[in-house]
Amino acid sequence: MLCRLAAFALLGWLLGGSLIPSAGVRIERASTDAIASRLPAWTRVPAGVLLQLDLATTPDLWVADWLAALAHSGHAVTWSGSPPAVAMSSEAIADPRGSVRIDVAAPPGTAVVIHDSASVVDSVRVSQLGATVVTPLAMGTLAGNAGGQRFSAPSPDSARLRAIVVIGNASWEGKFVVAALEERGWPVIARFHVAPNVDVAQGADVPLDTGRVAAVVAIDTTVQSLGAALERFVRSGGGLVLAGAASLAPATARLALGSLGARTRPSVLPTDTIGLGATGFYPVGALAADGVVLDRRAGGIAVAARRVGAGRVMHVGYDDSWRWRMTGGAGSEIAYRDWWSRVVAAVAYLPGAGPTVANASTASAPLAGLIDRLGPARPIAAGKTPRRPVDRRLLLALMMIFLLSEWGSRRMRGLR
Repeated sequence: MLCRLAAFALLGWLLGGSLIPSAGVRIERASTDAIASRLPAWTRVPAGVLLQLDLATTPDLWVADWLAALAHSGHAVTWSGSPPAVAMSSEAIADPRGSVRIDVAAPPGTAVVIHDSASVVDSVRVSQLGATVVTPLAMGTLAGNAGGQRFSAPSPDSARLRAIVVIGNASWEGKFVVAALEERGWPVIARFHVAPNVDVAQGADVPLDTGRVAAVVAIDTTVQSLGAALERFVRSGGGLVLAGAASLAPATARLALGSLGARTRPSVLPTDTIGLGATGFYPVGALAADGVVLDRRAGGIAVAARRVGAGRVMHVGYDDSWRWRMTGGAGSEIAYRDWWSRVVAAVAYLPGAGPTVANASTASAPLAGLIDRLGPARPIAAGKTPRRPVDRRLLLALMMIFLLSEWGSRRMRGLR
């Protein structure tokens, strides 16, 4: 009976991962810079030697893999220190010029330098939880350096763009929106209403689905002509820009950002330089609960966005942005074109779009990868010697001896 109890006690000890105290355990220590050179020697030391890492930054990926292999082979590997928690992802932007957005997470105040396989891309200082850098071109692997901590993500493929449908009454606003998008390189299908039951189209007339169309830009309430197809398009992933008073159309009732207020009319003198919204806009009132304000002015919310199903809807209250292009200050033509391209890119459908990371727990987030391989930091207090884990083979052998003794005892009692 006692032998059986002893066997079960050892089994519980084995399952619980208990350790037998042992004095004089040897400890091998190394800092981040010295780990790589110490690995060959550490691979040959007995399993009872504790390998302790003192880290200011995480080691290279191959070093972490080697250490993880040592831990799996029975070596005790622990680490201490405070490497910065950083991460990076890259994503292709809906832009005919192939821009890439790089999102970086790092502790506040950290200066991050980003470069690709060719040269430095940009540098940024993190203010809150992270920072974003947009570059028109990225080659090879994107890498970041935050105070000596390196991390990386592969450069994404260019986005595959669908057409942009611009619909509205024939007007200066529609004309210049189409011109701005085409100048940027967007494929545009224009549908302008010129008279009762008379429409003029530019570009091939295609069904309103995400297989052919990335977004719809509604200049005014003539978007009502799209009917129920508009909501189906948005909920399946398509983008929608409601410019000016377009959200008053009944077809947009369940897509709009909220009620539409009276148009603001700021006073503008003939000598004033016209800018975006200088002549007024339609503000959003009673913003939807899931709406996000993107531009707020004295007259109210000028630009806001929300998700509807799988798609995105943006309210742009400006109904005469063309004046900015025609009578704005120096560089207004380029600024106007880039602004409308960013608006469309913010809602446009991209097939298979999404952030690209090398491996969410390794190159792009090195601290997370280290914890995944070696576990959380376990510093060894001064003056304390860690306990050496008992050899599991010894525990199994003792269990077998106890069980055999129990069996032999029963057999002996049976012979009497």
